[in-house]
Amino acid sequence: MLTQFLSFDKLIGTRLITILYYLGLIGIALGLIAGVLSGLGTMVSFSFFGGIGMVIGSLIGAALGLLFWRFICEMYMLLFRMADDLRDIKTAKGVPPVVPPAV
Repeated sequence: MLTQFLSFDKLIGTRLITILYYLGLIGIALGLIAGVLSGLGTMVSFSFFGGIGMVIGSLIGAALGLLFWRFICEMYMLLFRMADDLRDIKTAKGVPPVVPPAV
């Protein structure tokens, strides 16, 4: 694993994007929980309809956030996979891969 990390033969971006995707899902879920709880608190303390609006708004915001986050992560994943596919095509043609010089 260490030689793969140091050699740049295989990009680690797809694994990193997967980890960041799950961290983003956790962040969106925490934001949804905070929005719903603050909406419930507003329903009890100040305004019932304002609290309902906050709960519905946080649900819609979380759904849109999930869609946007998935789209962004898929775009980055697509870029990394295109690089892998181009490398495979180059290797299949018999062109030797370009290895960056050691520093």
